[in-house]
Amino acid sequence: MYLEKLSLRNFRSHQSLDLSFIPGVICFLGNNGQGKTNIVEAIGYLANQESHRVSTNLPLINKEAKSATITANINQEDATTQIEIEITTGKSNNISINKNPITKNKEALHILSVVTFAPEDLEILKGDPSARRAFIDTISTQLNPRVAGIRSDLDRVLKQRNSLLKSAAMLNGKAQQTAISTLSVFDERWVELAAELIEVRLLVLTQLEPIIAKHYQEIAPNNQIALKYQPSWIDVLPPNLTKLEIINALNLSILDVRTEELNRGVSLTGPHRDEIGFYLNELPVKGYASHGETWSLALSIKLANLTLLKESVNTKSAPILVLDDVFAELDDQRREQLMQTVAQTEQTFITAAAQVDLPSNLGGKIFRLDNGVVVGG
Repeated sequence: MYLEKLSLRNFRSHQSLDLSFIPGVICFLGNNGQGKTNIVEAIGYLANQESHRVSTNLPLINKEAKSATITANINQEDATTQIEIEITTGKSNNISINKNPITKNKEALHILSVVTFAPEDLEILKGDPSARRAFIDTISTQLNPRVAGIRSDLDRVLKQRNSLLKSAAMLNGKAQQTAISTLSVFDERWVELAAELIEVRLLVLTQLEPIIAKHYQEIAPNNQIALKYQPSWIDVLPPNLTKLEIINALNLSILDVRTEELNRGVSLTGPHRDEIGFYLNELPVKGYASHGETWSLALSIKLANLTLLKESVNTKSAPILVLDDVFAELDDQRREQLMQTVAQTEQTFITAAAQVDLPSNLGGKIFRLDNGVVVGG
């Protein structure tokens, strides 16, 4: 699988940009603020329908426009598929496949597979639990686009449940009991969706852990890596938990926190409150790992992401790799490991401030950005 053409209209700084590509390595070089990352961000957005830089769509739309459009031709086994995404603030994306509009956006998630490694990925290890949850959920969706629907439905039910909790908190007596009865109906749907997402997360973590450990061992031998799911809805997570056992634990947890939820008007238990712990030699990476160890583990995580997608029976072909301004941060050993992966990937997009930041043996096609204009290739 590789990207043949990319067209951007009013996507961030690019009001109108049309590029053609071939398999192999494609580099975008230029000073900061020229729009290099905007291009590879668009490529990632095509695949995952979300940005690796921001959590909302508003920053993706050029300030002079009301919407942005990303169009791409994707070659897979000599067959070309065109996908177009129109991004409008406050509305669902309009997506077309081969110029035919689709009704469910998750239908487009299987067309293109992209793994992005960028400095922002350090937040997976150093940031809030939400960054780690988002990372696992993104991989889960890449492996099975059906998860996108679970996540969307879960977010919707969570908002409705929180709204009911706030309303019930302002009532008393019989009126509050009526509100709580209504809440119980949402609880049933909420628990079902939550259990589905948790079950998927646990499976993906089980698959990821040995692959991450293997990649990290190649950089730093004799170190142990562990991933631990730390739920908000049970004190100790038993091994091999079934979906029914998750549902039962969630129901018990809801009863335990009902009074506090009513007092605070917010859902206090469930997958939106869970943590994913990364451990290096039995110590939590967050707070204990050095800067170099954190970079090595972030690289190992992304390489594991790539490996898992390549091995998955649910992804049609090997994913595209995006390396956004990372070579300058890596030492020789980590550069070499990354170069081995690049050599085994059908198409890789790389951004850097200058050619000196790239490995001398990289090769490939180079585009240069100057004052927002793309030249070369």
